[in-house]
Amino acid sequence: MNLRSVRGLSPSKRFSQISPLVLWSRRLLTLVVAFNYALVLFDLSYVPWRNFWLHGTVQVAGIKLQVPFVTRVTPLYDRIKGIEPNRETDQYLHRVDRLKRELADESGAGIRPTLQVLRTSSAEIIEENPFGAVGKSGTLEKIKNRMRDRTGLDSAKQAFDQFWSTDNLTPQRRSEELAFFDQKIRPLIETNYYRGIGENGKFVDRFWRVDLWFQLFFGLELLSRVYGIKRRHPSLGWREALLWRWYDLVLFLPLWRWLRLLPLLVRLQSSRLLDLEPVRSQVSRGFVGVFAGELLEVIAIQTINQLQAGVRRGDLKSLLNATQNPYVDLNDTNEIEVLARRLSEILVYQVLPKLQPNLEALLQQNLLHTLQRLPAYTMLQTLPGFNLVPNRLTQQLASGFSQALTTVSQGTYDTLAVQDPAAANLTEQLVRQFTLALTEALSDQNTLQEIQTLICDLLEEWKVNYVRRIADADFEGVLEEAQLLSRPPS
Repeated sequence: MNLRSVRGLSPSKRFSQISPLVLWSRRLLTLVVAFNYALVLFDLSYVPWRNFWLHGTVQVAGIKLQVPFVTRVTPLYDRIKGIEPNRETDQYLHRVDRLKRELADESGAGIRPTLQVLRTSSAEIIEENPFGAVGKSGTLEKIKNRMRDRTGLDSAKQAFDQFWSTDNLTPQRRSEELAFFDQKIRPLIETNYYRGIGENGKFVDRFWRVDLWFQLFFGLELLSRVYGIKRRHPSLGWREALLWRWYDLVLFLPLWRWLRLLPLLVRLQSSRLLDLEPVRSQVSRGFVGVFAGELLEVIAIQTINQLQAGVRRGDLKSLLNATQNPYVDLNDTNEIEVLARRLSEILVYQVLPKLQPNLEALLQQNLLHTLQRLPAYTMLQTLPGFNLVPNRLTQQLASGFSQALTTVSQGTYDTLAVQDPAAANLTEQLVRQFTLALTEALSDQNTLQEIQTLICDLLEEWKVNYVRRIADADFEGVLEEAQLLSRPPS
């Protein structure tokens, strides 16, 4: 099956040419790439969505829904991202837990020192903002706003002082107040964390340790594919064979891992797990439709500008002088002579015989019109039977002339077509003399200057009248028509 027939097949028919073993191996490798890409997306979204992985809750239409097993991810993946509990906010929550234990004691004698420590710690958190190091200052603002709303005070420090006071945590109110803290304040404080900084000045990220195993697998798979390409196409170098799989190189980029979507899409298409041909076709049409007009306009204008520059430089004169230089013949054949002979043969034996009836009608009409304009024609029309003479006479003259023209042309061609060295030599001298005479006439400075000016003006008019209309063309319609023409017949 040649390349043209393969292109005419639909994607499903092309896929049917693949053996089942190769197809399933492609699908297995595609699933590995898909799993790696899913892991990459999870890694990229883990820190921004860590609150979800920490608490396992999602809010839909004002209702909090608990997602099971999600909270198990955080203890494992925090270490990969270099995330540790923030000491300041973590100690703050431990002090609140100690206060709860002290309040559970019937005497409650030790709560005053603990409340004082909580008030001091609250003020330090507000001033130092331990949330800001990881970009969670908005969480601290949310905590302060909720505490202000709870106490009715405008100052966040005063609101915390009021909240952590014996006047507020009375035996009648302490359960309600601590429940408010556990439901509204504690979850926000728990989202804060500390993330280490590496020697490169960036946050610690150990995802490369996980991704390294996938890259080793992809590297071995790429080497095997390049080796296979090299065996099928021995003329290719190793670099060219590697560039056949250029999209697989994206799998080894340490940055912009989201670009691995490109090799994933290619593999999904080649493994028949997903048919992306309509999407590719639409994207190609959109891309070409956007840039085709401007690109064609630039190319056309640049080409015309180069022609104008060449004419102004005197390249036309150089071209005329080049006809006097020796001509290099590559195949011992005078292509111009052969083309002229072939065209003459077609003209004499195929074109002129078909035009003979038209020539007869045209000549007859012209002869009759000329005859009718003669002064004696009016007088001769009065003679009996003379009205039929002009038509017969002009018909015979036209038929004879057209037949003679065709016969003479064929005879002349047959005579010239005979391999007569003398006739060939005379013909060659005639052509050479004609070329030299034309070149000499065109080489006149005034004539050449006039021709150059006319050509430049003509090219400029082309730019104004035709090239600049390209941008207004309906390339969407052209692309649609091209797509219809490229479809195989049903």
